[in-house]
Amino acid sequence: MRAPTLFSVGAKEDSRSETVCLILKIVSAALLFARLPVLLVRVFDPDEFEHAHAAWSVFKGLLPYRDFFEHHPPWYYFTLAPFFRWFAVDQSFDAARRFLLFGRLFSLGLTAISVVLICLVGGLVANRRAGLLAGVFFAAQPIVVEKMLEMRPDVAALPFFVGGLWFLVGALGDQDDGAGSGRRWFLVGGLCLGAAVMYTQKMLFVLPGVFLALGLWVIAGARHTGRQTAEQTWPGRAVTTLVAAGGVAAPAIVTWMAFALRHGGNQFLTDTFLVNARWQLRSDRHLGEILRTSWPILSLACIGACGHVRRFLRDGSGDNGRILLVCALVSLVAGAAVVPAAYDQYYLPPMVIACLFAGDGLLSLVDSIRIGLRAPIVIGTTIVLMTWPASELAQASSRRNDQQLARLRYVFEHTGPAEPVLDGWLGTAVFRPHPLRYFFMHQELWASLSDSEREDYLESLESRRVRPSLIAVDGELFRLGPRFLRFLNRDYVNTKGPFFAPARP
Repeated sequence: MRAPTLFSVGAKEDSRSETVCLILKIVSAALLFARLPVLLVRVFDPDEFEHAHAAWSVFKGLLPYRDFFEHHPPWYYFTLAPFFRWFAVDQSFDAARRFLLFGRLFSLGLTAISVVLICLVGGLVANRRAGLLAGVFFAAQPIVVEKMLEMRPDVAALPFFVGGLWFLVGALGDQDDGAGSGRRWFLVGGLCLGAAVMYTQKMLFVLPGVFLALGLWVIAGARHTGRQTAEQTWPGRAVTTLVAAGGVAAPAIVTWMAFALRHGGNQFLTDTFLVNARWQLRSDRHLGEILRTSWPILSLACIGACGHVRRFLRDGSGDNGRILLVCALVSLVAGAAVVPAAYDQYYLPPMVIACLFAGDGLLSLVDSIRIGLRAPIVIGTTIVLMTWPASELAQASSRRNDQQLARLRYVFEHTGPAEPVLDGWLGTAVFRPHPLRYFFMHQELWASLSDSEREDYLESLESRRVRPSLIAVDGELFRLGPRFLRFLNRDYVNTKGPFFAPARP
């Protein structure tokens, strides 16, 4: 039985507890609604144009990996594709702009779902107040404000990731209480994690930690004495772990089979896993930014997690759900050292778990203070921590997308829906056919291509095998070298800004 936690003594404290819970719900909702005016004006990340174009290509009947290059798993593109029925994005600039804003609004909805699920997981591993604090902390993190406003697969993966944790933690709790609820929730939890991987392969790094925790749970079943059901013995727990593993694998297997039936199975594996494995550019600058902006939450998370780890190492006891979260967090942090360039969005899953422990950590600190000051301290701490998201929202509003939308309007004014546009990393070709397999090109991708792939890219242009109706030349295309520049000067003339149109004979 868990020890009493914050506001658990007396009717007066129960009243204060409900007040704090209400305030935390209001703060979470306010943090989400505050993003609405920002999503209209904030500059677009080039990744957003990449993912929007891939989803639009799927809507047009193209198959990722076989018909065009993409190095992310496909579920996000198939999720977005049906919404293009509402937007004639290749016919008018206004429709294109509306879809881009809709995509961001869709991400905001997914963020809200993630926050709710985080609150539910926090309620399982601690209590309702800790869960609501975790939700507020997560919604307030600068990287969440920055990245979960955007159209990207990581945003869609997060509800499945948190949902998987919720099912697994709840299932482990039922087993500990002797409820014996069966293996179905382990299966559903595994399916959720497998679905998250099919949105972004970064979620693979959580799996070693999850199955380490389940392995420890199996071993604990061998040491357990007393009356046990068949599912609570170590052989039963081993079978349950295999059921969860089958759930994790099922989405990937089904996805590969669907692509294999359309002659794209091998290319699916190559582009989503092998290409990323040989990514050349390495950078850890994003980790420094996370530590700078999120150190208060990370400090509270250490306090919340250390107690559980210490108790587990001392006597082998502890809540299996919390141990699973600790192992998953360690696994994700270790994965950051493996990923060549762990961008901000990689840290969203570990930040979820950090916020769960941060909520627990703050309450454990407040529990050591006399009762009369507990509620004001929780509310005051929450208000202080709101300075970071307020600052991030203000900065985001100042980085406007006016120039990007003006470039996109130029493309619509000078090309038709069926005319191919070549782009580097500006995103101006987002709703135009791509003339080459690589519809975007930046230095990281170029460095990861083989010599034959680079030769084919340049030779297709030089030989006029493809003839883009417009080329948007940025620094990424200039880095392709003298051959590309000779082709450009020979066949194209600059019309406005970064745009080059075919030269007249």
